[in-house]
Amino acid sequence: MAKTDWRRIIPGILAVAGLVAVYLFQRNITAWTETLGLSKFAAFALGRIIRFLLNDFFTIALIYALFPRKKYVYFAILTQVFGMIFILLPYLLLKYHLPGYNGPLISFLHRLILNPLLLMLLIPAFLYQQQKEKGKL
Repeated sequence: MAKTDWRRIIPGILAVAGLVAVYLFQRNITAWTETLGLSKFAAFALGRIIRFLLNDFFTIALIYALFPRKKYVYFAILTQVFGMIFILLPYLLLKYHLPGYNGPLISFLHRLILNPLLLMLLIPAFLYQQQKEKGKL
């Protein structure tokens, strides 16, 4: 019988709990940013940035729990940075310059930002890579 590796299980449980908490308290994050005395857009942007970073942090923790290899965690962090530059920033710019536009581009970017979808897609890719390295594929 294999020993239980609590160094992986506990971060995995905390990561999933964190993702659930961000989802459940998303309205509280938005309400909190609106009470800071910022402009309407700044409060909106801050709320989105906080949710994006929290979701990605917990997803990276989950990736670490599932695949405790530095190269996978490093790649996930690079993917997060990519998402911030090429998804979050354009989303915020579009929302600022075209506040009434709610077309398919904004909807697509909105889903990628508010859900940890981009990093969650790494999990099956890393699983595939791990199986391939072990020679099982």
